[in-house]
Amino acid sequence: MKVFRSITDLPSFKNAVVTIGSFDGVHIGHQKLLNRAKYLAEEIGGEDIIVTFHPHPRSIIYPKDNTLRLLSTLDEN
Repeated sequence: MKVFRSITDLPSFKNAVVTIGSFDGVHIGHQKLLNRAKYLAEEIGGEDIIVTFHPHPRSIIYPKDNTLRLLSTLDEN
């Protein structure tokens, strides 16, 4: 896995299958989604790309809401 913290650091991708979401922990639902993206990318000779967000979008949209609980921290992922 390669982590890019800025869009300007991204390389060119070949036949990218892109999954975008708030992956705050890779539970079974996320695993199925990511495995499907990987499968689809393999089918077309491409790459599976995962785009996630830090901080979590809800903390930006509702900064005073302190009820957000993440499954894991950025360091744990």
